[in-house]
Amino acid sequence: MEKLLILNGSLSEITLIEKAKELGFHVITTGNDPSLIGHSYADEYVPADYSDKEAVLQLVKDHGIDRIVSCANDFGVLTASFVAEKMGWPGHDTLENATLLHQKDAFKEFIYGLGIRCPHSVPFDDEAEALVALDGMAYPLIAKAVDLTGGKGICKAVNREEAVRAIHQAFEASRQGRIVLEPFIEGVQQSIDAFVKDGHVIASVSNDTYSPINPYLIQSETLPAKGIELIEDELHGFIEAICAELGLVDGMFTLQYIVSDGKPYVIEMMRRCLGNQFLTVAHAVSGFPWEEALIRAETGMPLDDLAWEEPLAPFVGHHGIMTTKNGVVKGYSIDPQIEKHLFKKIDIMEAGDVIDNHLNQRVAYLYYAYDDQDEMIRDVSHINDLIEVELAEER
Repeated sequence: MEKLLILNGSLSEITLIEKAKELGFHVITTGNDPSLIGHSYADEYVPADYSDKEAVLQLVKDHGIDRIVSCANDFGVLTASFVAEKMGWPGHDTLENATLLHQKDAFKEFIYGLGIRCPHSVPFDDEAEALVALDGMAYPLIAKAVDLTGGKGICKAVNREEAVRAIHQAFEASRQGRIVLEPFIEGVQQSIDAFVKDGHVIASVSNDTYSPINPYLIQSETLPAKGIELIEDELHGFIEAICAELGLVDGMFTLQYIVSDGKPYVIEMMRRCLGNQFLTVAHAVSGFPWEEALIRAETGMPLDDLAWEEPLAPFVGHHGIMTTKNGVVKGYSIDPQIEKHLFKKIDIMEAGDVIDNHLNQRVAYLYYAYDDQDEMIRDVSHINDLIEVELAEER
């Protein structure tokens, strides 16, 4: 039985772990947090920091591992590419390409050169230089660490005072000490998640995003995106142009973008499994076997016999239950208006667990299905009012 290393064991990787075992792999997970729930689904857990490329390479050699799959984090993509390159394994982009695509400054410069619409970013590796450059910039603007995900190291500024603070926070968050400044584009944030085979999109889903509690962390997503039929072909063209220019391997490809005046402006991308078990809703709305396709692609298995299924519903989505303050979780309740649409629920916290960073922690994840898109959007637009989390004061 071949040994497969999956580069984390969080909630986001559970469905990948389960599918890999179905495909006949002996699954080993890694990561520096042994308490993560996903590790219990694997055949074996071996501790290591998955962002440490050399440490993971040594783990692979020491344990006779045959293949590697990335996780729901950009650092995992870079490590998987590095290890695959060193071991001569298929299924992963070169480290050079993976680094280009997952560094915000390099990626923006690259697609800008391809003529793909995006906010024009200016990179800085010196805080003083970034502060001087503010004199020639318009507001509002965004400061971003180039190497983080999940809304970390991102801050909007509408004046110089806020910009100075945003720049400092971005530099503090960045592992590389490098940030970008870019214009803030007013519009609707959406994503398109595609699977690419031989340089062409063979499946895709789109979604609208909602971030009412933390504007830089997506709390809810609804699929498909409103108005996607007007821009889908152009977005597929963006993805295929990037794949052709770099000679990318088969696999996942996600673009996040802002629709402004009817046109998509690309703001982020990733080539990996997505967080919050997003592929669950992607499968529910499309019928495409996302987890199986991803594992097959990243392990070099053939993709010719992927079996599509009947979609669960025409409109689906997911929501992470969050709170507006810190405290001790006592429990939560869901209005029947939402409850009747749920097809999956995952509790993250139990009674007695402490929320000490409410802008990033989730109490539970909800997955819902609708027959009517407008009804779904109406519900989700005020879903925080339909879910009550009972908190005690933080101990």
